[in-house]
Amino acid sequence: MLPLPPLYPITDASRPESLAQQIRNLGEAGFPLVQFRGKGLDLGRQWAELRTALRASAEGGGWPLIVVNDRADLAVLAASEGLTPWGLHLGQSDLPPAEARRLPGLERVHLGTSTHHPGEWEAVDAACDHAGVGPLRATPSKADHAQPIGLEGLQQACGALRAQDLAPVAIGGIGAEDMAACFEVGVASLAMIGAVARAASPGDLLWEAQRLRWQVQAPVRPGAGVVLVGGSGSGKSALARALEPRLGLPAREVDQRVAREADCTVAEVFRRQGEGAFRDLETSAALELLGQGPCILDLGAGAWESEALRSAVHRAGWSVLWVAERPEVAWARVAQDPERPLAASQKAFLARWRERMEAWSVCNPVLPLGRTPETLAKALAGAV
Repeated sequence: MLPLPPLYPITDASRPESLAQQIRNLGEAGFPLVQFRGKGLDLGRQWAELRTALRASAEGGGWPLIVVNDRADLAVLAASEGLTPWGLHLGQSDLPPAEARRLPGLERVHLGTSTHHPGEWEAVDAACDHAGVGPLRATPSKADHAQPIGLEGLQQACGALRAQDLAPVAIGGIGAEDMAACFEVGVASLAMIGAVARAASPGDLLWEAQRLRWQVQAPVRPGAGVVLVGGSGSGKSALARALEPRLGLPAREVDQRVAREADCTVAEVFRRQGEGAFRDLETSAALELLGQGPCILDLGAGAWESEALRSAVHRAGWSVLWVAERPEVAWARVAQDPERPLAASQKAFLARWRERMEAWSVCNPVLPLGRTPETLAKALAGAV
């Protein structure tokens, strides 16, 4: 099932900020995924706002990821400019997801749909990897909403969607007071418009949602190995060390293993042998550590691009966690570090980050949101 962040914020054209600015603000607050919804604006204005948001995301390392609501035509336009959105959400009256999949540039986007009753949530288009379900209750953001389904209906829908390997996203009138109950009945993520906009601190609301979801949907299985993926400077090594005593598993850093076996620093391996040779050494070291039994495996930023490693990790049944730090925060930590060969140029650093976001985004996210590694580890381990 597709892992999603615990909250899935949606833009609101009735607010004074432009849609592109709303997306920027949400990204800066720590949200890795935002839905662009431009209802109420003419199509030209929607396209201008979407293009601005996608360009800003691309220049900022692909953060936040953006899902386009309803408008497959805008998603195709964006893709034609090299700004393919992460996803496309299609309602029951929109283009069928399987047909949208055939459109140029949309071959690999994540497709979602909305479901409102058993006839819809029990037979979702196979092109989708997640689906909204609701509304939980009446909502002012959608005047023509379907009949509210309540928690009982939400639980039934979550079971049906999970049976199809689809991530259930609760929609419709959801507030902070609903988060715990929704996660308890099987919701993977909560779509919110007003609750996020009204929050004194959207980042704190996201942290609370993450904490509540972990309490009932533990991201790590007791005794199983853990793999940490994410960008350079995202805090993987610090989190691995903080988790070590709490999970009772040894922390193993792949780059350290490579450096020890090569008898030189990672930067020297890059200089002497090139990045390709380093990636081969990195994959070999990670596979060796994987074969030594459960541990907390701290991967380098590019290691998760190895298909051989991803397949081996999945066969082993280890939990894979994406330390989803904001790229600008990571850059501030690693800029010009001579021991990090890909941190010499901010532009190149962010371009690499953007290239890797898709692979990371399908792993279970761990959102630091300004918390210390110890606080993050305590919350994670407390859920196991």
